[in-house]
Amino acid sequence: MIRKSNTISSFCTKNKKYLNKRTMQSAALSVAMVLLISGAVVCAPSDRKVTTDVDIQPASTAGVFSAVSAMELTAGGSDLNYASADVSVVAATSDQVKFDDDIYDEWSDKVMAKDISDYLSIREDADQSSQVIGKLRPTDIATLVDVFDGWYEIESGNAHGFVSADHCITGIDAYEYALDVCDTYATTDVNGLRIRSEASEDSKIVKVVSKGTKLEVNDDAEEVEGWVAVTSGNKTGYVKADYVDVDMSTSEAVTLEEEAAAQKAAEEAAAKKAAEQAAMAEQAKIAAAEAAAAKQAVITSADDVTILAAIIQIEAGNECYEGQIAVGAVVMNRVLSGSYANNIHDVIFAKGQFATSRMSSVISNGPKASCVQAAQEAMAGSDPTGGRVHFRRAGSKDGLIIGNHVFY
Repeated sequence: MIRKSNTISSFCTKNKKYLNKRTMQSAALSVAMVLLISGAVVCAPSDRKVTTDVDIQPASTAGVFSAVSAMELTAGGSDLNYASADVSVVAATSDQVKFDDDIYDEWSDKVMAKDISDYLSIREDADQSSQVIGKLRPTDIATLVDVFDGWYEIESGNAHGFVSADHCITGIDAYEYALDVCDTYATTDVNGLRIRSEASEDSKIVKVVSKGTKLEVNDDAEEVEGWVAVTSGNKTGYVKADYVDVDMSTSEAVTLEEEAAAQKAAEEAAAKKAAEQAAMAEQAKIAAAEAAAAKQAVITSADDVTILAAIIQIEAGNECYEGQIAVGAVVMNRVLSGSYANNIHDVIFAKGQFATSRMSSVISNGPKASCVQAAQEAMAGSDPTGGRVHFRRAGSKDGLIIGNHVFY
């Protein structure tokens, strides 16, 4: 954020309604300011002189300035005549005053809750026992309406009530605090704004963004005059300050009624989402059941030759023809062994024995001709395995190797 110098007198003039509420310390400042502005000088004997150095510092109470004056009195004698004294006033502007007029104008009557973990209660009256009507959260900005003994009357959003002054910060101090607790973003004013790797027009372009894009300001990056450090997605770099509007992401206080309504809306939205997800899950379950039923119907309608040809294609479709017959023979050997089911369908679909997940798809499209022929030969008694009932990829076990399978 670019900050500009501003005079103390300008800020005090803009906040005169708060200065009227100050105590004797503020009155001392007022006297000093009158002397400063008027440049009052009264002639006096040269051996008698009063010099007042007024060091004006910014204060944090109600966003106004207090004055701490150190007065040095020197005179030639003890009977100093103030009516004829030569009064010299020297004003020193603090280095802390670096904000421009617009910021002072905007924040002169602003209030924020400070150093709170969750929220500061907004009460109906300026009394700790008064009913709570709203909440002032860490990033909420309120407008100061009036000041009471230990209380601020504020307005923020739809909330209008009183907050403890002990837990609040105001004016330009609130602005500085907001810079720390609120996210800052830069909105682009032009199309095709270039994000550069360094704060230089000669540096590499890391990304180009369109008009109206909100970029997160990188407050940890080095500040360079005329540039703003930003982050967009996973890209970090600098943009020209002239082409973006930098602002803070602030919020307004919430009333208890609004909070309750928001909570109810959130609960209703969550319930609706849960109902939608449950309905989708039920639809998916029904669809899966229908798909399984359709697959089973395809398999059930197929004859033994087609089922056997389909499993031969799945397990050995790319093997040599002898290897295809061998797989079909393993199925038939199990049917005849007495140790397995006594039919082709149940042997093939026994749990964990064959890869049947693609069975309905292969049957629907029709098994390859070689696999159909191999199935027919295996059912007719052809058995290159010599009665074996198991097979695996070759090299995984000792046995009879045919093609890329070992039979045992």
